Amino acid sequence: MGKKIILAAGCLLVLGAFLLLQNGKQPSLPSAVQPVSMPITLYHYFSGALSGGLTEMLETVNSREPGNQVIANGLDHEAFKSMILSTLEKGNPPELFTYWAGSRTAELVRQEKLQPIDDMWEAFKLSNRFPAPIIEAAVTYEGKKYLLPITQHLVVFFYNKTVFERENLSVPTTWEEFHTLCLHLKEKDVVPVALGARERWPAQFWFDYLLLRTAGTAYRTRLMRGEASYTDPLVERAYTLWGELIADGFMNSDANSADWNDAVQMVCNEQAAMTLMGTWAIQLFTEGDCGLEAGKDFDFFAFPTVDPAVEKAAVGPIDGIVLTRHSVNHEFAKSVLAYFAETDSQEKMSKGSGALAPNIEVPRGFYSPFKQRLLDEIASTRFWAFNYDLATPPSVAERGMDSFNELIEFPGQVRPILKNLQSDVAPLFLNQEKQSTISR
Repeated sequence: MGKKIILAAGCLLVLGAFLLLQNGKQPSLPSAVQPVSMPITLYHYFSGALSGGLTEMLETVNSREPGNQVIANGLDHEAFKSMILSTLEKGNPPELFTYWAGSRTAELVRQEKLQPIDDMWEAFKLSNRFPAPIIEAAVTYEGKKYLLPITQHLVVFFYNKTVFERENLSVPTTWEEFHTLCLHLKEKDVVPVALGARERWPAQFWFDYLLLRTAGTAYRTRLMRGEASYTDPLVERAYTLWGELIADGFMNSDANSADWNDAVQMVCNEQAAMTLMGTWAIQLFTEGDCGLEAGKDFDFFAFPTVDPAVEKAAVGPIDGIVLTRHSVNHEFAKSVLAYFAETDSQEKMSKGSGALAPNIEVPRGFYSPFKQRLLDEIASTRFWAFNYDLATPPSVAERGMDSFNELIEFPGQVRPILKNLQSDVAPLFLNQEKQSTISR
């Protein structure tokens, strides 16, 4: 009888907490939904140059609940990618960790490593706070909700306005204009485009946009799923266009040994005119040794049109936080996720990280005029595409990103590179299909 009374009381406490939330009060961290008073752990990759935003959110969430703390552990991107998978395999995972929406999250859902958050999502009415395309593409996997979005980044060209003004250059809108601009800059001994591909992933945006601007979103989706071949003429065209830029000397010769920070620094120092990178680069442009002012000293433009018949698509990652299936304190972890969904939290993350907030309740006036233009750029396209390593299975992405470095080194070897790539990824897609069949 005593156990029944305790169980009933616990249920009433949980129900009461959810009723309070549904009566219009701001989501809080109700102690009633926490079975025990204990800390939870959050692993994340917002470290170093990307550390802004998350720290401020955690300071606030920990001040709300002195008895229940979130202990954060941050690593750099590359270390995090291997560490989190190893941690999940060892069976002692953190309650929460940041992750990239798209194929990487889908793979962990398929492996049953993540816990759905549908109950929390419904209780806090989060479908009113996030746009349907993000909910569909980033939040929902296999019919259930798993990821709470905290950043949305757009990949664009960032350029040094002093260089452009000195050379009397205009922002290019077509591939022909872009090529002419690069040729002019090279003749003036300015590196047209800075690229830092040492960690491989910064190079992927070139393939993303060139394929999307020539073959379109439907074909790109088929290729990412293994339903098209890397030896197709459409893929060869994208690689060839990119290879021609490299062969013409329009990119820095040390691209494979430089990182993306180096590329940004080249633009900052007027050694290069522009770089293709996500909006997280804004932090490097505006802070530290660079110290440029957005819109005055540096600016952005969208990837130029290559084929006018192909509709424009925007590329970028969405970062989120997920809940692990085999962790202990799910209830407190879900209340933390609810806090991260609040408008105030999303503003903190946006301000600190340079990202746009996925929460549509963040008012337009919160953003600077520079970022408002980024919002307008996103609004100008019907299609949102995750970057390459978030759009195709992780094992395929690893081999594909190797091929990008190969192209940078050997820009005239497009066909051999693509032939080897297709040979490598074909069995990976086949194995992925077999595993999906078994899991169903």
